[in-house]
Amino acid sequence: MYVKSDCPYENRTCYHELRFRVKKEILLDGEEYREHRTITGIEITDTKSEEELVQCIINELQGIMYNGISTNELCKILKEKLSVLEQYCCDLVQQLKIELDMYCPDRQHLYYVEARFS
Repeated sequence: MYVKSDCPYENRTCYHELRFRVKKEILLDGEEYREHRTITGIEITDTKSEEELVQCIINELQGIMYNGISTNELCKILKEKLSVLEQYCCDLVQQLKIELDMYCPDRQHLYYVEARFS
């Protein structure tokens, strides 16, 4: 899972990939089973700048992104495939639009800007 933070050394945004260790217990409560989970540890496995993360996303989404993809679908892909928290999806979609030279006229679908030659 990626979480966002401000870099303490530079004026930029960083994303940290976290790994959680979870202890799962199944408890017998009368005749019913209950599941109890406890976080036993959190580890930062990687740190990327916003630009580095966007480049990783672009590489990962080659063949998945298409002209006219909805921003909701892109956010869903970011959450499911790359473990990006929902609250950071909008920021990353904005960066992806810039990097991939896309625009969003209806604020719902992303389209590639096509070069027009006269």
